[in-house]
Amino acid sequence: MFCYQCEQTAKGSGCTVRGVCGKDPETAALQDLLVYAVKGLSTYAHRATQLGVKDREVDVFTVEALFATLTNVNFDSKFLRGLVSRAVDLRDRVRGLYEDACRKAGRAPEMLPAHGYPGLKKYKQLVGNSHFRSHLYKPLSQDGLFLREVNRYCLVQISSRA
Repeated sequence: MFCYQCEQTAKGSGCTVRGVCGKDPETAALQDLLVYAVKGLSTYAHRATQLGVKDREVDVFTVEALFATLTNVNFDSKFLRGLVSRAVDLRDRVRGLYEDACRKAGRAPEMLPAHGYPGLKKYKQLVGNSHFRSHLYKPLSQDGLFLREVNRYCLVQISSRA
């Protein structure tokens, strides 16, 4: 387990065995996976929106899913698994909307990183859901990682007020 989601993190650097907040390793992993799944969903939703296609259910789900990753909001593994599954279902649906919109616009749809590039499954080193260490994304400097995570924390906080 590694979690550095909140201000309660052990020694200000992250919890590694169990969260100071009470979070267990399974919950931490599911919350990370949910954030990763929502990033994939959002990638296709954003592209679809650029082509004039919106899906309100996706928008509402995104806020609810991010809120579920807020510290001490929900440590129910069964509930989090359901959110991850729903995120994947919605990602696939909005991907279809994006691809249809591309065809109507006379464009070829892109295969975005959110799709997971099916051919990469053969590379064992790419297994996992650690979004900040993923080989699917350009490696970031420490400052880049910091800014990306601060942005995520801001979005989670915003979702708590939506």
